[in-house]
Amino acid sequence: MIFTQIREQLQTLSNLLTILAPEQYGQPSRFLGGATIGGHTRHIVELLACTMNGYDNGQADYHNRERNLLLETRIESAQEFLATLMEQLEMPDKGMILKGDGCSAGTTYYRELMYNTEHIIHHLALIKVALTEMGFTQISENFGMAYSTIKYKKEQANTNHA
Repeated sequence: MIFTQIREQLQTLSNLLTILAPEQYGQPSRFLGGATIGGHTRHIVELLACTMNGYDNGQADYHNRERNLLLETRIESAQEFLATLMEQLEMPDKGMILKGDGCSAGTTYYRELMYNTEHIIHHLALIKVALTEMGFTQISENFGMAYSTIKYKKEQANTNHA
């Protein structure tokens, strides 16, 4: 299930990138403190890659990750990286150490994927703010919405129609 959710989120982002113009990808949003869709995309990709790249040595360190500005400025680079992540995502669960700012904690690969799922949703919601600001309307109503919220809204709609 966790693999399906992350792939859906990454595919949603990849689909958006196929219809965005480069100037939209790099347009600073005044509602997001000057952040860009490219910046949020880079951040999504880098945190998930950090988890996946740390799999072999059993460590994830989100604070000391590589920052690749090509992901932020070139849509094609981001799409290629997203495709690679989706392809290589599925690995067995295993214990890992989460490191950062002089601290460490035990975790697992699946636990970090669950974190990334919520993290991706959060950044998709921020991307939706930037898209709305620029008048971009080619996205789903559920873009950037948590699965639990989508489910709750469906249940409410069914209850109200009964």
